[in-house]
Amino acid sequence: MNVIEEHAGGHASYTAEELQSLIATLVGDLASDSTMLFAPDGALVAAGFTTTPPEGGFKLYLTGGVHPRWRGNGLGRQILRRHLARAVEIHRELGHGVDWVAEAPRTPTGDRDAARLFARFGLAPARYWFEMVAPTSQVPAAGTPDGLRIVAYSAAHQAAVHAAHMEAFSDCWEFQQRDLVSWLAITMRSQSFLPGLSLLAFDGAELVGYLLTYNHADPCRVYVGELGVRRPWRRRGLASALLAGVLDAAAGADVKEISLSVDAGSPTGAVGVYERAGFTIESSTVTHSIPLTD
Repeated sequence: MNVIEEHAGGHASYTAEELQSLIATLVGDLASDSTMLFAPDGALVAAGFTTTPPEGGFKLYLTGGVHPRWRGNGLGRQILRRHLARAVEIHRELGHGVDWVAEAPRTPTGDRDAARLFARFGLAPARYWFEMVAPTSQVPAAGTPDGLRIVAYSAAHQAAVHAAHMEAFSDCWEFQQRDLVSWLAITMRSQSFLPGLSLLAFDGAELVGYLLTYNHADPCRVYVGELGVRRPWRRRGLASALLAGVLDAAAGADVKEISLSVDAGSPTGAVGVYERAGFTIESSTVTHSIPLTD
């Protein structure tokens, strides 16, 4: 996956631990929902997965890819055809009468091979994203808003963080609610999670914001996977304070850069918040999707 990202002009970001957590949590049946293609010498050259939406959800993912050296042999078509067909089956089994969407993995906007492949199967561009990065050597001044406090992450607040995330992101594009156990498996209980570089914000005893950080494939970086502020506490500078806090903590841990991904069309003005915190756009990616209807 990292070689595929780099080949298309992106920055390698996956860790093995992250992928393991995502596959174990989101893929319902490895026998029917995964594909691994190997070269005669045993090298993995392509892989694909179809995920299952959470209970009450409406979106599944068609993820994977083909190693650049093996493109042009029809492997991408083979994998996408199989997993799109499996997505249709899962929808018929679990989502009868409800419109779903099948979403391909985000790909760099310059990946023409991927764009042609998706178009061939009817997937169209649905959303654009910015991959942003900031140096930890330049921490912006951002005080904690009056009446609030920012503290180090504690596992004792996992349930509160889950509830806050489900609330804070409920108005985001195609957001799916997810139960506590499965969400923790891909966030705070994943092996890539960095509790020492994660922060929580409180108003009295009430959790109002959070920032969760993870290992990155680049050893000089860490990745902010989730940053949220509950609606009543927005527009007071809390997100900026959390970003300044993690940049300062990461610098103290000898991390050189922090990266994150943001919806280019975010209605919350997130791009501007990140830019003011010192983040710049490193690359852009695009999500392709196709509706699944009865």
